[in-house]
Amino acid sequence: MKAIVKSKRGQGVEVREVSAPVLHEDDVMVRVEAASICGSDLHMYEGMDAYEWVSTPVTLGHEFAGTVVKVNKQDHEHLLNKTVVINPYIPCGHCHNCQKGNTNLCDHGEGGMAKVPAKSLRYGFRENGGMAEYAAIHFRNVLPIPETVPIEVAGMLEAIGIGVRAIERAEILPGDTAVVIGPGPIGLSMIASLSNYGCERLIVTGLTKDEGRLQLAMELGATDVIYADQVNAIEAIAQLTNGNGVDHVFETSGFHESLTDGVRMCTKGGEILLVGISSKESILPTNEIVRGEITVKGVYGVTEKTMKRAISMAASGKYPYEKLVSHVFPLDEAVKGFEAGLAKEAIKVILKP
Repeated sequence: MKAIVKSKRGQGVEVREVSAPVLHEDDVMVRVEAASICGSDLHMYEGMDAYEWVSTPVTLGHEFAGTVVKVNKQDHEHLLNKTVVINPYIPCGHCHNCQKGNTNLCDHGEGGMAKVPAKSLRYGFRENGGMAEYAAIHFRNVLPIPETVPIEVAGMLEAIGIGVRAIERAEILPGDTAVVIGPGPIGLSMIASLSNYGCERLIVTGLTKDEGRLQLAMELGATDVIYADQVNAIEAIAQLTNGNGVDHVFETSGFHESLTDGVRMCTKGGEILLVGISSKESILPTNEIVRGEITVKGVYGVTEKTMKRAISMAASGKYPYEKLVSHVFPLDEAVKGFEAGLAKEAIKVILKP
């Protein structure tokens, strides 16, 4: 079968013929129907910087969906012919974080104080993922989805789930105000997810070069856009909120200087949620955080509960997730998808075997 393989460090991926996956005792076979290219996939395509923990060779793809076509156990036959989305996290079930339900932070009982990629993050990183015709997946990691969810949306539900996780971490209520910093795929998916939360103001900031993405943000439900290279974004937020600032800031760009801006966009008693990952360390204005009682929270990955919530949101038809799909390519043309992502010509690229 065909698969997109990261075989070694350095730039690029290979479209190659590989053996069909072998099912272990509790696995089911998924015929992949849609796989999404994520930002982490782009980083691995570029050369694996900051992804030295990823196994090679490995079939990429941690955002994907398909149909269960084979099972190993009679107990799993109820999954046959079900359309499913995959949860890429395989938690140990025993560590401190698993016991608290934070399976996205599972360290398999080791190094709980190290803020590194969770050891539970498996498919597409440490085990073969879904950029292939078939994938062998533990039965607990396949989550059935309703027919009302388009397969392209299903293929990117894990990415949508990251924004949903941020909303879970936030204390957001109807009538609140929010800003999303960065109109990348995660930022735009957050706008789509927040579009039905009753925000009085839902603002997105970006740059002039993000013109197309900022216009898409308005289609997805943003009330205002700010071009941060044309105006002072903090002053613009003040004008839009009568000098109050916003209740919630979702920083999705990963640009290290945006963290300070985010603190200053908040109203007193507000919160900033850090979703984007920066390659540089940042200095936060701690005096302002203290005096304003600003809450700072990190957001990382998804849990099964988050994924199920994202499935329900997608199935409701109330969130415009389908507008996030900008490109669809067959597996043979996966490199075109990666290049479109790197050039920021794409929002979400879907690969179809």
